[in-house]
Amino acid sequence: MKRMTVAGLGLLAMLAASSAIAASASAALPEFSAPFSKTFTSTSKTSVLETVGGIAVTCTAATNSGEITGPQTGSVTIVFTGCKLGKVPCNTPGAAAGVIATATLSMKVGYINKAKKEVGIDLVEAAGAPFLSYGCGPVLRGVVIGSVIGRITPINKLVTPPEKFILKFAQTIGVQKTIKLEGAPIDVLETSFGGPFEQTGLASTDLILFGEPVKLIA
Repeated sequence: MKRMTVAGLGLLAMLAASSAIAASASAALPEFSAPFSKTFTSTSKTSVLETVGGIAVTCTAATNSGEITGPQTGSVTIVFTGCKLGKVPCNTPGAAAGVIATATLSMKVGYINKAKKEVGIDLVEAAGAPFLSYGCGPVLRGVVIGSVIGRITPINKLVTPPEKFILKFAQTIGVQKTIKLEGAPIDVLETSFGGPFEQTGLASTDLILFGEPVKLIA
């Protein structure tokens, strides 16, 4: 009887360990498939950066370049072109008219809704640098800080070039559709034109192309 009890305890310990390993593996999702790093480029058409006060900068296109450095991390730089406030061209200081470029942004992968397998990419400003800055005409100067979340698809599908991932940022009058990932704090963009910062939304649809087959596992 004693031997059976010891054996039973051993079996329970093995089951518990297996459950813990499975839970740990599950907790690591969502994640990009290895190996790392993986570089990518992306393009988008019309993008809008709009404050809750109704100041909207519209760009006709964007080109991005970045790198996935680990299962849930990476970096990216975005260059918007054809940017205007109304009919007035906007640009990052030192850039050509209509060109607004971000600093190098950090990328974080997480669940928007784990139960529905909705996965987001959180773009976060680098330490010590704003998300982006720009001017429109001789007077208006804007500084954007913070972070922004977009939903990425497809999930659990091997995406083989020239197939692309789609990363969509959605907003309405400066309010982002998705403002947090599960288990993470609220993330928003804010813009100052020399005064108080006000909430800002980004609308854009990016087509992300890797140089090799990649899977986003959720």
